[in-house]
Amino acid sequence: MLFQLHPKNPEIRVLKSISQELKNGGVYIFPTDTVYALIADSRSLVGLEKIFKLKNIPKNKPLSLLCPNISLASEYVDYLPNEAFKIMKKITPGPYTFILRANRKLPRATLANEKSKQIGIRIPDSIYIQELLKVHGGTLCSTSVMSEEDYITNPEELEKQYGSRVNGILDAGILPTELSTIIDFTSDSMEVLREGKGFELLASFL
Repeated sequence: MLFQLHPKNPEIRVLKSISQELKNGGVYIFPTDTVYALIADSRSLVGLEKIFKLKNIPKNKPLSLLCPNISLASEYVDYLPNEAFKIMKKITPGPYTFILRANRKLPRATLANEKSKQIGIRIPDSIYIQELLKVHGGTLCSTSVMSEEDYITNPEELEKQYGSRVNGILDAGILPTELSTIIDFTSDSMEVLREGKGFELLASFL
């Protein structure tokens, strides 16, 4: 089911209803500051199982952890280098995925590398995600929506493929195919694993 929210002041009543469904194991498709993503409550095993089945990916495939800010993200991080904190403070919220060392509080499904306990954290610059996270009072897990090797950025196509399989699809129009910049902060020296959206801003601080 496609639905819309106000682009500047998303309706809190609707977001509260979505949050409750997510806590009960629901899955939604939301636009981020890059592409559309499947989202579930990070503590809901039912919701996470649905994401793996919907995307047809193995359970050892990592999901991103969506956080509203660095403060909440740091609760799941075992080691946050000073350089990482300084850069994250300058460029978040934004289209970046930060690979960091995870602590024991982290839901296993979000581990980018279970053996080395790495986590992929997103603090997206999306009013829809940000306002949902405020209402939700916790973190969400996400993964981009794809069809075979292509990203699905048209809401009508999302409706055709997922309309009957998810709780709802937030229609924000057709999005450009822009992927996040991936930054590895698991050691004291930063490494850019993928140059994506927002890379020029990141480079200006290096």
